[in-house]
Amino acid sequence: MFYVNDQYYTIQDLEQQFSVLESIKLMRDCKNYRIAVCIPDAFQMIAICLFIRKKGGSVFPIHAATPEEGASRMASLASSHLLIYQSIDTILEVSNHQNEREGFLIQMSSGTTGAPKCIERTWLSVEEELENYKATLPVDGSTKSIVACPITHSYGLISGFLACIKRGAEPVVLTNINPKYILKKLEEFPKYIFYAAPILLHTLSRLMKNEQRFDYVMTSGTVMPSNWLTLLRKVSKRVLQQYGCSETGCVTVHPNLVTSHEMGFPLPHVKIKAGDIKNPNEIIITTKSRSIYTKDLGYIQDGVLSFLSRMDDTINVAGLNVYPQEVENVLMNDPRIEEAVVYKKHNKLSGERVCVQFVSKEDINEIELREWCKKYLAPHQIPMEFHHVFEIEKLANGKISRKKLAGLLI
Repeated sequence: MFYVNDQYYTIQDLEQQFSVLESIKLMRDCKNYRIAVCIPDAFQMIAICLFIRKKGGSVFPIHAATPEEGASRMASLASSHLLIYQSIDTILEVSNHQNEREGFLIQMSSGTTGAPKCIERTWLSVEEELENYKATLPVDGSTKSIVACPITHSYGLISGFLACIKRGAEPVVLTNINPKYILKKLEEFPKYIFYAAPILLHTLSRLMKNEQRFDYVMTSGTVMPSNWLTLLRKVSKRVLQQYGCSETGCVTVHPNLVTSHEMGFPLPHVKIKAGDIKNPNEIIITTKSRSIYTKDLGYIQDGVLSFLSRMDDTINVAGLNVYPQEVENVLMNDPRIEEAVVYKKHNKLSGERVCVQFVSKEDINEIELREWCKKYLAPHQIPMEFHHVFEIEKLANGKISRKKLAGLLI
């Protein structure tokens, strides 16, 4: 059926867990409930989500590291009736309001540009995504998905775990994210597609020995710096990338990534609009029932969607647009810089200015960085502020909030 780290669970194990849940009245009658789940046991988390989906109820997966007060607050924001915290023996009542709506998968948006929003997706829409994702992904039923990202997020849960089961393969969920453990685990499976965040993929790429090589690799969430992608491609049979949003799940897949800003071809069940390469515009995703304005800036060329920046992150310098990733790629091509994030600050006199935080193993003179940037960037793209930091702050989901770095979010 599926693995969690080194433990293999059969269909009988899953059915036994279903029987345990069926014996709990609150779970047995969960069709009209919205249930938040915050459990460290990945097998139990998956079993509960599958059980609630089977019953037609609504489930809100919460990252296992969330403290009880935080999980209770999130459950309340999502209008949950119940919170299962730490184990199925602890079911807390959050609300007793009536709910006669159909079942949903409930998630929070990433919160990179403001307060996270509660997103509801019907199980029917999830199933439609899975069917089209399966039809688009260039792998067969014998290819396992190895998932080294949170199964509380749609990237890990839907694209990684559920899509693998959909095509008849056995998923491998890794909650032990020690890089050496992951590399050893990958060697056990000769044919796989590996789901992970860009930062983990980069870490693993640097640790791989000469004879080691990834099979298929999937990246998503944030645009991978160009030098990271170059290294990843050298140690991989193939690198793929997917793009989507909380409201729709995955909507594009790139089957063989060469340029990091290319998100790929739209899945059959959606239509995507954006600008062209000379006039980028907001990416708009249209499904059968609605249109989602993503606030992402991009363009379509030869059928491939490219992402440039969050519209809120685009920096307007004297009427000229600066896209953070372009500046980040230049900075990270300096071999001394390990990571860089570009963001904007507002000045009453000069308007928006380009700023950067960077991580490096050695001190680098700001004048040197300016001279480096002058070789590759136009004057309006060169950062006004350089901040050398030990570590760039990230959100709980591993993403970066440029607004938070700029001090606009607390």
